[in-house]
Amino acid sequence: MMKPFTALCAAVIVLSELSAAPSAPVQVAPGIIPQPVSMQVAAGQPGFAMGEGIRVHYSVSRSEAGRAAIRALQAAGVSVLPEENVSELSVEQVRQDNKEWYAVSVTPEGIVLRVAGPQGLYYAAQTLAQSIVKDEAGQPAIPSMQVEDAPLLPYRGLMLDPCRHPQTVDETCKMLRIMARYKLNRLHWHLADDQGWRIEIKKYPRLTEVGARRDETPTLANHEVGDGKPTEPFYFTQDEVRYVVAYANSLGITVIPEIEVPGHSSAAIAAYPELGNADVPGYAPKVATTWGVLPYTYAPKESTLRFLEDVFAELCALFPRAPFVHIGGDEAPRDQWQKSPYVQNFMRQHGMRYAGEVQHWFTRHMAKLMAKHDRRIVGWDEILDDGNAPADAVVMYWRSWVRPSAMRRALRAGHEVILSPDSHFYFNFSQGKLPEDPRYKPHGCQKAEQDWRHVYSYNPTPANLSAEEKSRIIGLQANCWSESIADGAKLEYQTVPRICALAEVAWRPAEQRNADEFLQRIMAQYPWFEEQAINYRREDGSPARP
Repeated sequence: MMKPFTALCAAVIVLSELSAAPSAPVQVAPGIIPQPVSMQVAAGQPGFAMGEGIRVHYSVSRSEAGRAAIRALQAAGVSVLPEENVSELSVEQVRQDNKEWYAVSVTPEGIVLRVAGPQGLYYAAQTLAQSIVKDEAGQPAIPSMQVEDAPLLPYRGLMLDPCRHPQTVDETCKMLRIMARYKLNRLHWHLADDQGWRIEIKKYPRLTEVGARRDETPTLANHEVGDGKPTEPFYFTQDEVRYVVAYANSLGITVIPEIEVPGHSSAAIAAYPELGNADVPGYAPKVATTWGVLPYTYAPKESTLRFLEDVFAELCALFPRAPFVHIGGDEAPRDQWQKSPYVQNFMRQHGMRYAGEVQHWFTRHMAKLMAKHDRRIVGWDEILDDGNAPADAVVMYWRSWVRPSAMRRALRAGHEVILSPDSHFYFNFSQGKLPEDPRYKPHGCQKAEQDWRHVYSYNPTPANLSAEEKSRIIGLQANCWSESIADGAKLEYQTVPRICALAEVAWRPAEQRNADEFLQRIMAQYPWFEEQAINYRREDGSPARP
């Protein structure tokens, strides 16, 4: 886990011996994703010979910046040899407003990394890892090159959903490695939904005793038909959560947890029925065995708030570096609130005219609660409906069909926005031609095919936005909802190589992108996909590892 620099704001780190033998001439230009903003490669010239790895002077591993650089290189898969008395370390101040800025200089004599902050070391390391090619002698080498780089958007995320179908710790960590290679820096972890509660909360054991299992699961071939098989309880222990969070940190990725409030709460209410609207006709909460939107929502009671305070206190302790906590807020039906005598009386007492105002009551309380933990809330764009969201709430825009655009409403209201429209970034949706194996059947509610080219076509900062509005767009995120993603192989197929397109869209302006050229860089990633045993989607739609 990288610790922040304390005594310097940047470092220049020489990572090889000054008398190193150059490589043979390097003719191959690296196919880096995302493509650096500025990159000059000396084609046909000798480069840096990798040999068995990069040698470092013992002083490097004894400096804070040097240790951080070594960890970042090793995390990126670059071999760093044991320390020797063969190189130098020099340090200088580099002032940059963008703390993710980095620069790489490669010559036959050595490699120099310059960064504006610790995060830049991860990106420099990944750029080096993707730059290792073969020289004319067939030996691994990095071409002589100069790179200066920084991302377009600061939040570059992927959402994983272990609620509908479980995803193991190993599967999650493999996705983190893929994210890190393409310089994504946020994992949004969707840990509670109608179909399962997936995180251990010590104070409320029934959340996992009851909420982490269900009576059956919709089949992959037909989501309207259950398989009749009760599931075993599945959830992440707090030790497992700490492991995933630490592993993500070691790759330069921050994990953002999500617990849905006030809707998508069937699993929690099944475990503790008093949290719901128990006075409505036919009240019988259970962990959902179907997909879609379910009616069970939290009741606006002081006891419910105490429950949420306890749950989110444990959550914040498990995710100490997360600047945000996602509270969901999407698809919260009003039906039970409208039918509940208790809620109707609550609304009268609070001067509420619409049931939607109950959701805003929850949203405001969650914002105040997270402020006590020095966090901000993120919510799906429904937190804007029927009222005003707290001023410092981050809005995650997903409903691309809503008119006027939820993105525009959020920007005009002064909110920071993360773009995650289902029109481009729902990686559970189909990519076009697919195998006959029913495991690969996509989620059925999509509007159009969304292959990597479709993802790559997205412009996160269109010209019709003002400069001020563009400044409040802080990032992009793709979502892997798991209704139709039943195992790790399908997760990889749905994600790779679309994640490459997502990464470049978040890194480079639209006018600097070319899809045909990008395809060549995707194909340059194939050896790494194979090395990592990734079940990526080939251009013809077939899975690499059926």
